[in-house]
Amino acid sequence: MKEFRIFYSVLVLFMLIMCFVYQSRVMPVLLLILLLCPAFSFVIMLVNFFSLRIKTAPSEIVAEKHEDSVVKLYLQNHFLFPISPIRIIGDFQSQHEGESCFSKKILMTDVPPLSSSMVQLPFRMPFRGEYTIRIYEVCVFDLLKLFKLRRKLQLSARLIVLPREKNPVDSGKETETDLESPSSVITSHRTNMFSSLREYREGDSIRNIHWKLTAKQDELVVKQMEQSLNNSAVIFSDFSAEFGGNDFLTRRMLDAVLETSLAVTRKILLEGNGVINCWQGEARSEKYEAMEYAHYGYLYSVFTVLPQEPSRKSFDELITLFSPEIKEHHTIYIITPILSLDLLKLLEESGLAMTEGVVIITFSVIGVSGETKDYLAEQTKIKLLEIDDESPYFNLD
Repeated sequence: MKEFRIFYSVLVLFMLIMCFVYQSRVMPVLLLILLLCPAFSFVIMLVNFFSLRIKTAPSEIVAEKHEDSVVKLYLQNHFLFPISPIRIIGDFQSQHEGESCFSKKILMTDVPPLSSSMVQLPFRMPFRGEYTIRIYEVCVFDLLKLFKLRRKLQLSARLIVLPREKNPVDSGKETETDLESPSSVITSHRTNMFSSLREYREGDSIRNIHWKLTAKQDELVVKQMEQSLNNSAVIFSDFSAEFGGNDFLTRRMLDAVLETSLAVTRKILLEGNGVINCWQGEARSEKYEAMEYAHYGYLYSVFTVLPQEPSRKSFDELITLFSPEIKEHHTIYIITPILSLDLLKLLEESGLAMTEGVVIITFSVIGVSGETKDYLAEQTKIKLLEIDDESPYFNLD
């Protein structure tokens, strides 16, 4: 825009000089026309500015990871003159070293007179989560590119990228159980009967609170169900790991833990058993008891929109918080991208290291050191599974 103003100033100066050099009636007329052009151009820009309408559609998109999708930006011009150019500023997708993200970008376009145009904003996200495409400013220029008018906008489109569904099956093939419907797989022997009462612990579901007894004792009391005592597995998901500023690997491992946890949960529920998921939430450690396949959808929704940054709560705190009440469960899965000796010693202190049925799932892209494997074999009863985080299948046996 600066160069157009300079060019116009030089042109006016040239015409002014020509008026003095050539004593002609034509030159003043040309100079007057030149001086009036910006005013005419400004009026047209002003009318265009107030006749422009912008909207986005759809307002929400649900997509798979690595799926090509678009948000459409509609611009409508109600005036007789074209609006060109239009500068739109917003958060659009950019590519940086193979990683997709949203950052501030400028989009230039135009709209013909008495018509509308559509601009596609494509995206293709490699990580699950919740994203937002925002349009927060539009600028309209006059025909001579001497002036501009700016309007603040609050347009947005919500993008939900779903976790990939993995299958813990044998030989990379779907089993008969995976192909059956949840209603035909869930067994009917579970009673879900009331068993005992205990004090409320962080992470307990509010639906298990005994409200009448809580009111009498003036402290939270939780109902312990027979099903959750005798027929549940436990999954600890480590969302705290990060890899020395490598944001791409950190988010990849966060997704790997999350997707593996969902896959194991789904398998257990399809077998007719209950499962307790424990993870680090934003403000506190969380625990969710899923006792039937209908509960899987809720957990899937919660995990989909978990923050894409590592949790500020330590994984050690999660183990310490919930380990006292889960020793009675017959199977415990610990899913972590980094298996360290410190974690194994913590499991030893909590009594889980020598408990039958404890399985640690980690990922081959990171790997486990020989020293750690030796410690596992010699000092614990823990079973170690290293799986490929990029494969949709893995074996739990």
